[in-house]
Amino acid sequence: MSNEAEKPVEFPELKSTPEGIELSVRAIPGASRNSTGEIRQGALVVKVTTAPEKGKANHTICEVLSGTLGIPKSRIRLLRGEQSRRKTFLLMKITSNEVEEALRSHLE
Repeated sequence: MSNEAEKPVEFPELKSTPEGIELSVRAIPGASRNSTGEIRQGALVVKVTTAPEKGKANHTICEVLSGTLGIPKSRIRLLRGEQSRRKTFLLMKITSNEVEEALRSHLE
């Protein structure tokens, strides 16, 4: 057993709205592989292999979020930041507790 205190899992900013949960994302296009991993400045870092042209990277981010959170892509919508690295996605028909649980199992 390690003497170091376990670092608690940090979560991205989540905002409950009548439509669902808003999730802050920091996009890193052109990565070597698609992945989610760290939390940076309150946003979930999502790395994607696609280039940021004609919405391709945004589409891939939706696919990565779908796999990470275990929800269909049809329940994920980009709200803000279409051409920015900082984005906000709407996650529909899921609670903030369910988002945190999915991230907890993925980020640990």
